[in-house]
Amino acid sequence: MMSQSTRFAAAIKPGPEGRRWGWLGTLRAMTLGLAGLLAICTSVWGQTQMALTKHNLTSSGPGTVRTTDTSAGLCVFCHTPHAANATRALWNRALPGVTYKLYTSSTLNAQLNQPTGSSRLCLSCHDGLLALGNLLVPPKGSNIVLGALTGTTVLGTNLSTDHPISFLYDSALALKNGELADPATLSSAVRLDDKGQLQCTSCHNPHENRQPMFLRSSNRYGAMCTTCHRVTHWSESSHATSTATWTGIGTNPWPTGGFGTVAENACLGCHRSHGAAQGQRLLAQGAEQANCTVCHSGTVATKNIDQEFSKPFRHDVSTSQWVHDPNENPSAMQRHVACEDCHNAHASNATPAVPPGVSGRLRGVKGVTLTGGVVAEASYEYEVCSKCHGLVEPTTTGITRQSGTRNVRLKINPANASFHPIAAPGKGPAMLGLQPGYNTSSLITCTDCHNNDDWTPTGTNPRGPHGSRYEPILAAQYLTNDATAESYQNYALCYQCHNETFLVNDQAATFPHNKHLVPVPLTAGSTPPAPAPCAACHDAHGSQQGQHLIDFMLRDRTGKQVVTPSSAQQRLEYVSLGAGHGQCYLQCHGVNHEPKSY
Repeated sequence: MMSQSTRFAAAIKPGPEGRRWGWLGTLRAMTLGLAGLLAICTSVWGQTQMALTKHNLTSSGPGTVRTTDTSAGLCVFCHTPHAANATRALWNRALPGVTYKLYTSSTLNAQLNQPTGSSRLCLSCHDGLLALGNLLVPPKGSNIVLGALTGTTVLGTNLSTDHPISFLYDSALALKNGELADPATLSSAVRLDDKGQLQCTSCHNPHENRQPMFLRSSNRYGAMCTTCHRVTHWSESSHATSTATWTGIGTNPWPTGGFGTVAENACLGCHRSHGAAQGQRLLAQGAEQANCTVCHSGTVATKNIDQEFSKPFRHDVSTSQWVHDPNENPSAMQRHVACEDCHNAHASNATPAVPPGVSGRLRGVKGVTLTGGVVAEASYEYEVCSKCHGLVEPTTTGITRQSGTRNVRLKINPANASFHPIAAPGKGPAMLGLQPGYNTSSLITCTDCHNNDDWTPTGTNPRGPHGSRYEPILAAQYLTNDATAESYQNYALCYQCHNETFLVNDQAATFPHNKHLVPVPLTAGSTPPAPAPCAACHDAHGSQQGQHLIDFMLRDRTGKQVVTPSSAQQRLEYVSLGAGHGQCYLQCHGVNHEPKSY
């Protein structure tokens, strides 16, 4: 059989043999020529791009780190054709024998190992250990003097604040995580290595800087992040769509070289791929709540939520730093409060609530149902509140009632004898004295009562139980201690829904509130009993055993005894005798009810 060289020789000879192989030789020559041309063009194009980057460490490089030796070539700082490091890419550098501290997180599903592949090569410069001029095979006759890399581009040996690398990204991982794209669907924006691992070079192209930070594509609107991370509800969230910009006041929330709006910065508004202030989940700010308040203090978001946390009664998000965990079980977690307990930054939006449903601001948050079960995503506002206020008895000072519980979830349950209409319309079809706009079919939410005391429907103050001047984070004043005098101010919260005039001026066939709220002397010349607060008889959340929210107060917040059993029968009971009629067995303010009827 004729060899390739023989056929080529024949192709250039005259005669039958030349004619036989001539066309093959011509084609072969053309193919070789075209391949050589492409190789030359590719090499020239690649070197041209490389020369424009800070990885060009020659004397003509554009960066501040470059050698003064004019004999050094462009590629030599990373590659050598001979005597290269026995790794890959004909590497011209040593790899320091160091163990790197890896990223950890309770939400990490990948199995991480020490850096491998191209990531290990990148770290031979970016861990800052070896001098950049420390080459295995320096150019002949050269005198390259370059120290170790310094500044913000040094990752060091602690990689716990950097995006994880050198892990297998396969379909099994995507399925286990639940919010990762299947690797088969990844675009060219992210490239896995030949072993299916995610490496530094998955996001960064070290030979081009057409995008900042050597990124393979633009990360505007989170385009690179969302190539892999397919977070539930993200596309409809405010953080993905808001056109708000930083006012220039306070801390700049955007990363160096960031974009102008919340939506454009997207993931980078809260996260940093490298050098994050908080390692787990790569958060940008060192204080947990600061990741929210850096924007929600009137500097980006219109409404200043940060100022609400300075009020005397508040959800104090600064006291339980980094206790919250996305995987936490509300029924077993350490008691704490954090912004993330109520808000999911990946899902939250401005959709208003339709009671009893959650508003867009509470979208995508875990909840606890009326039966005490944990759900991954709350459907009702009270389910979000019940995570903390519906599973265990509070340890704070509060009212002691006949029922013996302060568990809000148990009190608002529609199976109770009575309840405020939070989970369902109330059981009082003949309820009278409501303010205009309310009726017996009305539903209210937890945040109708537990709300910012400065909030108004048309104002600029934020809504929600972040903070208030009124305990316990109430929208208006509601005094509960014994002997509270009746006034609109003292019961302003109640009078938002209940008409003061109707209650204070006793109506026919209704309970004599006036006699209790504004008592008169029992006998001529005697001192009248102390006024009873609304809370002496009524629990604002509900009652498991009594109609009309009746759950008698045994002791007020100060520990003072208020209601006790009747003296003779030792009964502590309210008995309903139909609309507008009932009996009470108890003692209060020295007055024995054995029973008192109305």
